[in-house]
Amino acid sequence: MIIHEFYYNNRRLYVEFSTKEDGDEFYRILELPYEDIIYYSIDIIDEMDIKQFEESSIIELIEQYLLDNDLPEELSL
Repeated sequence: MIIHEFYYNNRRLYVEFSTKEDGDEFYRILELPYEDIIYYSIDIIDEMDIKQFEESSIIELIEQYLLDNDLPEELSL
């Protein structure tokens, strides 16, 4: 998984990412509200932790999210 961009604003996490299958042709967008971030996080976190997320934390969060949900729609790069 490749994280292209992410930011946390107004209690929402915005992530642009690609999977290995997407290659260099597609990317996906995932927007998670604060409640979903807390739910899918493998650790107990608060809002300050989210503001300090690194790529590895984002990847873990997306992987947990995808256990219960489908991948977001592909968008052309």
